[in-house]
Order: sequence, then structure tokens, then C-alpha cells
Amino acid sequence: MPTDEDPRLSGLETSWRLRRRAVWLTLAYCMGGLTWLALWGRHDSRLHETIAAALAMLLGSVVMAYIAGATYDDRSRRQTWVQWDSGRAAARRRDDHDSAAG
Repeated sequence: MPTDEDPRLSGLETSWRLRRRAVWLTLAYCMGGLTWLALWGRHDSRLHETIAAALAMLLGSVVMAYIAGATYDDRSRRQTWVQWDSGRAAARRRDDHDSAAG
């Protein structure tokens, strides 16, 4: 695996930091809305029910998308490094073969 100072990874941590911030802000918004509806919703109406359902679905979809995105990112990064490492190993074998033949 590459080191943290590898230039190929320069922008990755920043983008994940921004994604995490967006996820946490969205979750806080959803939880705040649901809490407000549960504690201070004046009357039980169809509108409040619809808002609560929408906030709960948004909360669930953000969590699932974040988990799926992180899993996909880890998988694609792993595949990239496996391909890079196998290409490097093949080049090393060619160099060793050329030096032994020459």
C-alpha cells in the first residue's frame, strides 16, 4: 500500500473530509427535524406525518449511500493498487530477464 505522502493520494483525504461533514450535517438536520416534530409538533397532522417519513427516509438513504460509497471507494482503490503492483512486478521480471540474458 502507498504511504500517506504519496502524491497520487493528495486529494483523497480532503474529499472524504468534506463528504463526512456533509453527511453529519444532513444527519443532524434530519434528527433535529424529527426531534422537533416529536416534541413540539402542535397537532398530529398528515403533513407532519409526511415530513417525518421523508426525514427518516433521507436519514436512512444518506447512511446507506455513505456506507456504499466508502465500500466502493475501498474496493476500487484496492483493485487499482493490485493492478499497479502487478504491473510493477511484471516490469521487474522483464528487467531481471533482460539483465540475465544480456
